[in-house]
Amino acid sequence: MITETPEPSPSTKAPVTIAGAADDDRDNVNVSADGNAWKQGTEGREPVKDELQDRYTRTNSVTCGTLGEELDSLKDVFKAPGACPEGSDIAEITTPCKEGEYALDALWVQRVREDGTYDKPEQLTDDQCVTPADIAAAARREFRTMKIPTPKATLQGNPPMVVNVHYPAYTSAAPQERQVELLTVPVIIRAEPTEFTWDFDDPYSAGGTTLVTTDPGHPWHTGDPLPDATWVGHTYTRLGTPGTDPGTHEDEHGNAYRTDVTVTLTTTWQGRFRVQGSSTWTDIPGTLTTTSTTTPTTVTEARTRLVCDDLDGHSTC
Repeated sequence: MITETPEPSPSTKAPVTIAGAADDDRDNVNVSADGNAWKQGTEGREPVKDELQDRYTRTNSVTCGTLGEELDSLKDVFKAPGACPEGSDIAEITTPCKEGEYALDALWVQRVREDGTYDKPEQLTDDQCVTPADIAAAARREFRTMKIPTPKATLQGNPPMVVNVHYPAYTSAAPQERQVELLTVPVIIRAEPTEFTWDFDDPYSAGGTTLVTTDPGHPWHTGDPLPDATWVGHTYTRLGTPGTDPGTHEDEHGNAYRTDVTVTLTTTWQGRFRVQGSSTWTDIPGTLTTTSTTTPTTVTEARTRLVCDDLDGHSTC
């Protein structure tokens, strides 16, 4: 049986969500504001499908009274406006809200009978007013399930890359927005990339393999100054000793090189939300991360040697 369990809230208002336990008392079942039942599985939210569940919905409270009688002497309460018997007067029960508050319809339930049919609608809460603080918990749950496209990570340079050259790194990460309804209130959930952790797969250079920055980086274009250590990027200065250090090899000319060098980017996303029509953003506690990888490349040494031929093939010796 599903029971009502209010979520912690800084206010003393009536609960605006329903949670409880299934009949076997083992699976936690949650019911969203739109009446969908779900439980938290190992891979996120899973719809509850195994057995019939109580139906939850939000709609305006209405009373039905016989013509000529006082409407405040309640005769029957129905699930939705327009459901009153013919010949009845209908009066919606509404709650006036202050500026900055949003009206939340009453919560109703139709419970499952033992024979598998549904009982008549039962009102659990009255219409009420909610503030952004009331929406915060629902926004946090929505942000946690937000699917953010994995941004592309690029280490700019044509393979094979060579040591002692600073290669720019950059990502296509950009803010993502999702429009949802939380507690029947239209809300925009926003995920913003706030931190970038680059692992350049370089265990041998003195500068280390990891760079953490709040800058997404940018590519080099013709006419730009040569990239240096002030750019988001990396310089491979040492490739390791062939035959001793894992992953390092030697070509026929005695040059050291490493293959399958893969750069990994971990992007940290911060959540925010605002009610549509409002310009005020509210931070959501916690963060999400995405992981991007570049195409494996080769890094090699570039040794200078004296030769007798110039670029035109003419001998100078």
